[in-house]
Amino acid sequence: MSPRNTRYQTPEYIADAIRSKRKKLLYGQHFCPKCGLEKLRIEVDKKNKQVAVVCSCGLESQLNYVPAFEGVDYYSKFVDEFKKQKQRVL
Repeated sequence: MSPRNTRYQTPEYIADAIRSKRKKLLYGQHFCPKCGLEKLRIEVDKKNKQVAVVCSCGLESQLNYVPAFEGVDYYSKFVDEFKKQKQRVL
């Protein structure tokens, strides 16, 4: 077998663009449990040790900062708290 022809290989600048876009999508917006749209943003303020969860539908919440958590962990914690609040109201 011969090595791949360089004319069929993806240029490095395009591969870098794909990698950077993939990272943005991984830590991007999340689905809102109230409106169901992908408009929920998680903003981490390490200096003040606060995490703000905000959606365009008006849903807001404040969480405590935990250094070991990532965006997905905060999202899961927020959804759990939202479901508990919803059950208390019913």
